[in-house]
Amino acid sequence: MFNKSHFVFLPMSSLLSIAALILLIMSPAIAEDGHAHEAPQSDQQAQAQLAESNQQHDHEITHDKDNHDESMPKEDEHDHSAESKPEEEGHAHDAEDEGSEHVEMDDGMAQKHGVVTAEVTAGQISVTSKLYGRVVLSPDEISQVRARFPGQITRVYVNFGDSVKKGQLLASVESNNSLQSYNVTAPISGVITAKDANTGEVAADQSLFTITNTQSLWAELKVFPGQAMNIKPGQKVRLLHNNTFYESTIKQLLPSKDDAPYRIARVALDNQQQVWFPGLLVEAEAITEQTEVKLRIPNSAIQQFEGASVAFVKVGNQYQVRPLQLGLNDGQFSEVISGLRQGDDIVAENSYLIKADLEKAGAAHAH
Repeated sequence: MFNKSHFVFLPMSSLLSIAALILLIMSPAIAEDGHAHEAPQSDQQAQAQLAESNQQHDHEITHDKDNHDESMPKEDEHDHSAESKPEEEGHAHDAEDEGSEHVEMDDGMAQKHGVVTAEVTAGQISVTSKLYGRVVLSPDEISQVRARFPGQITRVYVNFGDSVKKGQLLASVESNNSLQSYNVTAPISGVITAKDANTGEVAADQSLFTITNTQSLWAELKVFPGQAMNIKPGQKVRLLHNNTFYESTIKQLLPSKDDAPYRIARVALDNQQQVWFPGLLVEAEAITEQTEVKLRIPNSAIQQFEGASVAFVKVGNQYQVRPLQLGLNDGQFSEVISGLRQGDDIVAENSYLIKADLEKAGAAHAH
């Protein structure tokens, strides 16, 4: 800073005086600088103390929280309980007040739609054996009518296709021997299915009329060797026709014609209502054994709903769905193992109408 030409050596006292003066001038700066060095140190200590205090405070908070959590229900459990309780109460209310899914229908509407109920009771379930065959005319119910004495037919009173009663007048014939007329009458009731008599013709040995009675027919059912031990005369038989069962009895067991490997079970059919026809193929169930069960219902009462076998129980104006566990089934009745009680009033006819209403309601709810 100084040029050598101006550098002057001073006495020691003078140097000391100058040094003292310099120190006096610089003392405020030195003091300020010292504080500057102390301040960072103080700040660091303060920060360390603050951090330690925070750690201790956090520890206390955590400790208190843990104690609080232990004494109080956990949030998840509390939420689950709060959510599930109303739902459970709702289900309990539905089960108690409304039973299961149901259809509302008053008695007048049910009668209008042909919904018929029946009481659940004990009964018999039959063990059956399937038989097949056809409807035939009875040989006893076909009559060939001839003249008793040869002679001329003087009058014919009936035509082909007419229905006649036993004893009814069919024709008059004048005998060749006595020249007197006599009457030809119907030996059985039935229908004129053949006519070979005309006025003025000669009655000799030929059949004048064929009368067939179709009000009494027979079912001839084939019994194969595997069934022969279980099929006997006198057993009850159910014949299915147009989705309706008809009951009858095995009257006879006969050998088959032409040495065929089966027997013929002959079953009499009452055909007053003319529902059977000669030549009609039929299936039948011969009842070989009967078992008593505590609960049984007609198969017409059972419907498939949402993947289960169900029946519909009438409670007031409600028709409620009852899932069923079923046992033996004989084609007409089914054993009920669970799902119903004796005395329950169930829909026995047209139960499919209740099912259809439930399915409509379910589809509407889905939309």
